[in-house]
Amino acid sequence: MDGNRELPIEGAIDFLKARLRVIDRVSEWANSMGYKNSKRFSRLFRNHFKKQPKKILDEIKVQKAIELLTNGNEMSCYEVAWEIGKRDEQALYKFMIRITGNPPGYFSDSEKS
Repeated sequence: MDGNRELPIEGAIDFLKARLRVIDRVSEWANSMGYKNSKRFSRLFRNHFKKQPKKILDEIKVQKAIELLTNGNEMSCYEVAWEIGKRDEQALYKFMIRITGNPPGYFSDSEKS
């Protein structure tokens, strides 16, 4: 984000989806959109979307991970982790367990055969 201009909160979800690889925290999301104060970003986000930004961040990342794991494209867990901004397979594993209760392999087509 160039300058001090804050991007409109209405575009926050599309902004995140386009940058899943580089945004992994609400503070990074807020800063990337030009918000120096992540609490202000969170408040505006909650008022507009009626959900916590962390919840939306996690939902979008887990949806993308499940999509990548189930579409039969043979991506490794490392590649899926990278696509959603997690540092490695272990971070992906912990994230998926925390959010869905299941490991990444649960969603993989090859694991269900």
